[in-house]
Amino acid sequence: MKRKFHKAIVLGISSLFFSSSLFAQDIMKDGKKFYEMNCAACHQPTGTGVPGVYPPLAGTKIVNGGSKRVVAIILNGLQGPFKVDGTQYNGVMQPWKAILSDDRIAAVATYIRQSWGNKGTPVTVEQVKAAREEYKGRTAPLSEADVNAIPDEDIKP
Repeated sequence: MKRKFHKAIVLGISSLFFSSSLFAQDIMKDGKKFYEMNCAACHQPTGTGVPGVYPPLAGTKIVNGGSKRVVAIILNGLQGPFKVDGTQYNGVMQPWKAILSDDRIAAVATYIRQSWGNKGTPVTVEQVKAAREEYKGRTAPLSEADVNAIPDEDIKP
């Protein structure tokens, strides 16, 4: 009896680890797909951006910092001029909150925060929902001042 119990616990823990590993693979796969469909034209498939117009996502402080700024930018868009890691950009990023669902935004945000050498934490659907609620009344894209006013921390759902 004791042996079956221990085996059940080991199998249960293994199954949780395996399913969370599959979830991580799925969110990265989905994130890459949605990134390629919606973001790569401006930020490039390698996350390097277009000099002076669209900033890189690879290796930047905003992407590698807390999730709050990244998700706010994806939801609300961004209007230049703005600086990213000391370089000036003057492009416009459209808001995605009316177009992409919470799970797609979480997937894209996770993908960019964990690709091209980035080390950001994954973004959950619950975090996106919390950010969407926070910005529900916002109709204008974020400015550099708006982004800088957002705390560099992960979203608390």
